[in-house]
Amino acid sequence: MLVCECNEIEYDAIKEAVKKHGDNLDAIMEETDAGTTCGCCLEDDCDKVELPLPLAIKKALEELAK
Repeated sequence: MLVCECNEIEYDAIKEAVKKHGDNLDAIMEETDAGTTCGCCLEDDCDKVELPLPLAIKKALEELAK
């Protein structure tokens, strides 16, 4: 699932970063480069990606809590 179009970041990379950093957006962005180019994927209504970064983080936290 594409989370950041500019840097071609997939959901699995975000999930791995969430395992390390929880919901720390800055740390996740630094580790993955997601959201560091145009910033569209930082918005919940971004139409360039399948799952915007904030929603990807939320989904990962929910999955990891199971």
